[in-house]
Amino acid sequence: MKWESAPLWPVVLPSITGLLLSFIPYLFELEYFSKRNLVAPILILSIFGLACMLLPEKYGNKVELYAGYLLALSLTYSFRFLFGFYGIVVVVLFWIGQSFYIWQYNYPPFRIGIWLALGAISGLYIGGILAYNLF
Repeated sequence: MKWESAPLWPVVLPSITGLLLSFIPYLFELEYFSKRNLVAPILILSIFGLACMLLPEKYGNKVELYAGYLLALSLTYSFRFLFGFYGIVVVVLFWIGQSFYIWQYNYPPFRIGIWLALGAISGLYIGGILAYNLF
């Protein structure tokens, strides 16, 4: 998918969604999830990823888009366990870098799904840091 100009919704919508979902463990008392655990927001993000199926046909194969989204969501969430805080920094910086030029080239739907998931997980990580410091 190649855009004529830089799109705003693929950058803002996933990151704002991730940011808002990161407050869930702090706002609701969940029995199985602690406040430092972001499993509930990750599960909700994976369900929200089904919204990829609602995109118009010009975005290509929607199953590929969702598969890229789920793969990137699971891999980037595991970076937190493998590399600690530095894994979070790598994910956020990679997403910002991708956001500058991905719209200029014709990438397959799988790659666009990866980009959307990177935005969602970046918002989740940044929101998690904010939620931890605010609550």
